[in-house]
Amino acid sequence: MHFEHFFQSNLEGLRKAGNYRVFADIARQRGQFPAATRYREDGSEQDVTVWCSNDYLGMG
Repeated sequence: MHFEHFFQSNLEGLRKAGNYRVFADIARQRGQFPAATRYREDGSEQDVTVWCSNDYLGMG
C-alpha cells in the first residue's frame, strides 16, 4: 500500500467536502483586548474582534 497516496487522496476528499480545518493567522494586539489582526492568504490584513473565552494555545 502506498501510504502517501492514501493520505493525500483522503485529505483532498476532506478539502472538497469542506471538512479540512485551517487555522486563521491572527495576531492579538497587546493591551487592546479583544482587538486582533487577521493575516489572509492573499497578503491582506483585516482588523477583527476575538470573543473566544477559552483560547488554549491560541487556537480559538
